[in-house]
Amino acid sequence: MGATRPGVPGPAPVPVTGALAAFHAQSHDKNVVPVRTLFFGRTLGDPALRTTAGVPLPPSAREALAALRAADAAGPAIGGPWPPGARLAAACAEAVRVRRVSPADRYPVHRAYPSPRGLFGADLFLLPAEGEGWCLRMDPRTCALHPWAGSPLPADLESALAGARIVVAVNHRRYPPEYGRLRPSLALLEGGHLAAALGLTLTRAGLAPRTAFAPEGIPVPEGFAPCALLTAPPVAYGTPGTAVAVGAVGTAADPGPRGAAGTPRTEVTTGAVEVAVAAGTAEAGPEAATTAARGAAETPGAAVAAGTASIAAAPGPRGTAGAAEAAGAVVIGAAGLAEVAAVAARPAAGTALRGWLDARTSGVSTANLVTSAYVSPEDGAEVTGALVAALAAAVPAVPAGTLRLDRIVLAGDRVDDRVAVELRPGGAGPDRPVPRTGDTNASSSLGFTLSVDFGPWARAFGDRAQTALHPLLGWVTQWGCLAAAGSGLCARPMRNYTESEWAAVLGLGPDSTPAYQLWVRAERGAYLDLPVDAVLPDPSPSTTLNGCASRADPP
Repeated sequence: MGATRPGVPGPAPVPVTGALAAFHAQSHDKNVVPVRTLFFGRTLGDPALRTTAGVPLPPSAREALAALRAADAAGPAIGGPWPPGARLAAACAEAVRVRRVSPADRYPVHRAYPSPRGLFGADLFLLPAEGEGWCLRMDPRTCALHPWAGSPLPADLESALAGARIVVAVNHRRYPPEYGRLRPSLALLEGGHLAAALGLTLTRAGLAPRTAFAPEGIPVPEGFAPCALLTAPPVAYGTPGTAVAVGAVGTAADPGPRGAAGTPRTEVTTGAVEVAVAAGTAEAGPEAATTAARGAAETPGAAVAAGTASIAAAPGPRGTAGAAEAAGAVVIGAAGLAEVAAVAARPAAGTALRGWLDARTSGVSTANLVTSAYVSPEDGAEVTGALVAALAAAVPAVPAGTLRLDRIVLAGDRVDDRVAVELRPGGAGPDRPVPRTGDTNASSSLGFTLSVDFGPWARAFGDRAQTALHPLLGWVTQWGCLAAAGSGLCARPMRNYTESEWAAVLGLGPDSTPAYQLWVRAERGAYLDLPVDAVLPDPSPSTTLNGCASRADPP
């Protein structure tokens, strides 16, 4: 990545050019309006999203949801007789729903993934496997399915959901205008967090999700931008250790012309970047998965999940269940995702999935290094492991040599001394002293920085580079957030810092920019924190969060 910067660069700029320049024009020293708590307002969120009656989850989906919530966080996937559509709906509901409310905090609403100030610019939409026949939004407050803008309902909802495309779309205008040109970046990052949470719940629901970032040709409501497309065919288990995504092209074992079942694909053409996963890993367990990931990552050009990283020419043939190849999109396959989920879930083993996701928190809004208890590298080892596993899954799917992960810790438990180490799927680099400057003060005793060389992304994806990159950064970081929750820790992502200062103290090459950070805390206290259940017996227009129907506010 070029020569290492010799110390703090002073006024030297971090080179961000082309399609990604606007996303880093304003990330530091924002002036954002104050945010009030629940005690100062009658509603949460945008009232326009609660003006139409929703369609309740089908009874089979509610049954699958109950089983999914009670399942062990570390797996295996739920069994049971539920059809794929019920499993998909249950997974969507559990991934996106409101989980906790902190009435006295500045940012009162919490889900399984973080959002700037708890404002949630990402939404989850369900579309038919083909075409634009209908569009349903999963309401995070009621888990009802809302037809969007006069969209018709499928005649057979459960059957239609079995082949539905799941779209994560973002509306950055939900964030305060004072965030300026940072708003699109923040929205896409949040979309990546949601996509990871959704991939986890779909996997635990017995489906084989394939996640494509920056998909093309996806119809979404006006005002939204699609940032991730998930297709989730059911998993059929044949030979022990072999998971086959039924009817999907380019998933766990591809029996079609692109490769024999269980054989990694090796074709290289041009266009979309894909992690092509191979059979034999989805049931191998976390140890085998981690070993495979590390072994592959240590070999130049090798792919994670015992598969291959291929550059696909253009949209390939569609399989059943709407498993479309997304042209120009960064794609994470089902087996790669399952391996990352296995690592991230280790500290939560024995906990119900609902309890694990409920525990995900960024901490109270006023928390910092002073208000946090000390978190040692050993305390955060599971967070480190999850981030490294997610990086290993992402690296084969992106332009080579463009992603880097560093961990920042206190040196010898001394507040004034810090060291950083580059974390790689095959091991870690040497410790590097991190000089303290005015703009690089630590937010906690354990932190991580994802850095990116933007040039190759801009060349590979042009104007769509940010729509591929930023959701992927959020996706990687979400696994660290979940591992922190399983470890009883708080994890807060950050984009408000001076990139040039952090690039210098981390010793980045001249073409690399610190793009996203995650700071881990152990809080000594918290505000009133109320767990809630967003699934209503009768999901009619309501502002309820805890299952008791109430009057919707007037427009």
